[in-house]
Amino acid sequence: MGNFFGYFIWGLILAAPLWWLAWRLHLAYWVPRLLSLLRRRSVHLPPQLQPLVLLGKRQHEDEGRRA
Repeated sequence: MGNFFGYFIWGLILAAPLWWLAWRLHLAYWVPRLLSLLRRRSVHLPPQLQPLVLLGKRQHEDEGRRA
């Protein structure tokens, strides 16, 4: 039981400055915006690959012929 309280106290000691820093830097405001910017990036293919890909699927020349 003594170990639990020791870990609890150390958790508070370590969490309090981290919480203050997150509050001071307004991380609750910035983190969702930064994550949404990272998700919006689209992939740009080089011009020579654009005819090969249509809606994420490769277009094969001999699609009907299978051995």
